[in-house]
Amino acid sequence: MIKMQYEDEIIDLSKKIYQYAELGSEEYKSSSLIAESLRLHGFKIIFPYMNMETAFRAEWGKGEPAVGILAEYDALPNGHSCGHNLIAAWAFGTAINLKDSIKKGRIVVFGTPAEEGIGKYAGSKAIMAKAGAFKDIDFVVGMHPDDSWNVGAKALADITILAVFNGKASHMADSPEKGVNALDAAVTAYVGINNLRSWIKNDKHAVIGMVFRECGNATNVVPEKASLEIDLRSSSGEFLQLLLEKVKNLLKNVASAFGANIEIKEITPLYENYKSNRIINKVLEESLNQFGISPKNLDLINSVGSGSTDEANVSKVVPTGHLDIKIGFPGIAGHSDDFRIAANPVNAKESLIISIEATVNAIKKIMENENILKEIKKEFNQP
Repeated sequence: MIKMQYEDEIIDLSKKIYQYAELGSEEYKSSSLIAESLRLHGFKIIFPYMNMETAFRAEWGKGEPAVGILAEYDALPNGHSCGHNLIAAWAFGTAINLKDSIKKGRIVVFGTPAEEGIGKYAGSKAIMAKAGAFKDIDFVVGMHPDDSWNVGAKALADITILAVFNGKASHMADSPEKGVNALDAAVTAYVGINNLRSWIKNDKHAVIGMVFRECGNATNVVPEKASLEIDLRSSSGEFLQLLLEKVKNLLKNVASAFGANIEIKEITPLYENYKSNRIINKVLEESLNQFGISPKNLDLINSVGSGSTDEANVSKVVPTGHLDIKIGFPGIAGHSDDFRIAANPVNAKESLIISIEATVNAIKKIMENENILKEIKKEFNQP
């Protein structure tokens, strides 16, 4: 097994990112810290990357095979309540330990902003995958904190849109006929979209969430502007695109019926459903076994994902494996203050270090065994 190095440096990096707690698309300190730390370890840095100021690509080595390691570092409004500071430290620690042990190939760390869907770089991995960032990568590994050790991943396809209805203000009592009620249009659209649930078969595992962002300013004025934010999810990315088009058509028709103008904005790119690579995950599982950990293998469980991630978009273009590391207590709620406390690297140190050691061992095994790599690609290319 690979001997863990640079432990203090890894934990220090995670602590700093934990303290920065920068929201998505604003991770200037966090992305700079990781990129500079990798540069000091001999990695060639492209930063910014793909026209995203807080994205980067860090590369070490030459030739083939090439492994991609996914780093996340965005926080939520209540801090690192999803533990992305641990993902950043895992990616950094895995990369610098791996480079000291492999005999050939390349290590590429992708700094990916705004996984939580906040800001202008929301879903950056989806943007990268579509733009061909992973075309020279043989396989990818991602990680996420959880309440248990797992390998494999399941995720719902997801997209968020904002519908802005623009009407015309007038006096609500004296001249309502001269106005165009944008809020009435938005409420009607809300009801219509909600009623689409009866059209959706259960096997699509659709989730529809909606909130009003704007709805008028005074009760005696016909609301001239109303905004409805809509989150659509499904276990099928193909079906989600059909649902999205149906929702867009409904929004446009409702706006037309009320005489309002409408602008529909896609707040996030479409997060795909996950295409898990069982070969990579099996190697990760075997590596964790060497540390006395028996992770749950999600590839072998007949269940549907409950969350969404832009890592799924990566899994559609390159073989992708994933592990979850255990922090906190069983059943701890993600995005909660409890999870934020558990994600403090002081509390999560043991799991973080084990995850790095296990990932390094697993990646090294794949990179040095052509047969395993062939099996990984064979599975990925199956329909």
